[in-house]
Amino acid sequence: MPYRLKDGVYLVEGATRGAILDTNSGLVYSVNGIACQIVNYRSENNTYWGQLVQMGLAETCVSSPGISAIQPLKDTERLKFVWFEVVTDDCNECCEHCYAGSMPRTYRKEMGFAENALQELIAQPERKKMRHSDWLRLMKEAYDLGCRAGQLIGGEPFLYKGENGETLLDLAQYLVELGYTRVEIYSNGTLLTPEKVKLIKTLGVHVAISLYSSDPSTHDLVTRTPGSHAKTMRAIQWLKEASVPLRVETVLMKRNQETIAETTALKETLDVVGRHPDPLRPKGRGVNPLLQPDFEYVVRYGLMLKPNFTAETDTVSHYSSGHSCLLGKITVTEFGEVLPCIFSHDNVVGNVLVAPSLESVLREPVLTRIWRATKDGVMVCRDCEYRYVCFDCRPLSEGASAGNAGYLTAPYPRCTYNPYTGEWGQGLWKVDELGYAFYDRTLAAEIQEVARTMSESVTAQVAH
Repeated sequence: MPYRLKDGVYLVEGATRGAILDTNSGLVYSVNGIACQIVNYRSENNTYWGQLVQMGLAETCVSSPGISAIQPLKDTERLKFVWFEVVTDDCNECCEHCYAGSMPRTYRKEMGFAENALQELIAQPERKKMRHSDWLRLMKEAYDLGCRAGQLIGGEPFLYKGENGETLLDLAQYLVELGYTRVEIYSNGTLLTPEKVKLIKTLGVHVAISLYSSDPSTHDLVTRTPGSHAKTMRAIQWLKEASVPLRVETVLMKRNQETIAETTALKETLDVVGRHPDPLRPKGRGVNPLLQPDFEYVVRYGLMLKPNFTAETDTVSHYSSGHSCLLGKITVTEFGEVLPCIFSHDNVVGNVLVAPSLESVLREPVLTRIWRATKDGVMVCRDCEYRYVCFDCRPLSEGASAGNAGYLTAPYPRCTYNPYTGEWGQGLWKVDELGYAFYDRTLAAEIQEVARTMSESVTAQVAH
């Protein structure tokens, strides 16, 4: 009697192993090469098929069996999210790791510019910037193209000032009035006031704030702005008291690694949501290797040490049809430049101040290639059986390759899995000067030691 995988159950083959994705239960099963041969009807084994039937993954069928294809995502062309970078260059802080290189204008000399270089910078003609009316037009265009979510970001977005004195919150109000269902402001919080918080609450706008350390001196060293920690904490308190939807995020770097556990504990005490501490991406000023956290912290907070995947229908369709993060997203800077990601300032795909419309930029082949890019085109990842359930970051991958691999092809640098051997935790993928990916096994001992201490810590917590 013939067998087949049930509807919603898919086999994805890698270089040596495979993964059975069960979108009905969300479970992902790792299978060896022999199992792949059986499920793909290249070898017969009714006993194995019977086991799959018992697990709810397969069924008998009367007609000729066949492999079900993953259903592609239908709306791969729709704009879903925009980062509105209303202030690009300017910020009232000068964070040492800033991906955009933002800073107060008065800080440029302190940053190490030679006097003649500073004068040349000042003498350069000022780049054309988005006027307030340009931002309103863009926001309306994006809405008409289907976008319903956006983030106002900088630089420091509260430094925004329109030609007639318009403020950031005027832009936020316009987004809400247009019908955007989720509007978020990403800020350092230092320019907030009780009056601004009250209006934010009235508008129903969300806020995200960067907090680099629970320790005031460490936070202020990261921002290179004395007193910034106190102002940021004050803003967090105001937002919480007003019940504004708030998340607090932390970038992990050399400067704050010693206080990262305490910072995480502080956020739990404050009862604010936020993602796991995010190891510094090598973009902007973050390319400085001296800013990168010690490898122990990268292992603890950034690496994929074991399979921890889920197979949801929408996720599998999405990841097999377009990029897991970038699909449907763009950034627009204060200079009108369109980027595929807020972390991709070197990858300009168009300019809304020059193009006839936003829609024409979205149809540019360079952007559609990025939106449609899957891990099938990424070095190493294309040979991995988990590629349709695994998240990806192109700016991180490109930055980690140090110019040796392309934006769409650089291997993901935080994965310890080797699809050619089926091993986890034995190394990391890097790219050599010739552009070839290699599995760096010299890191295995340190990866395994940190993983062991993490496991012991979890065991101790459970015991208590």
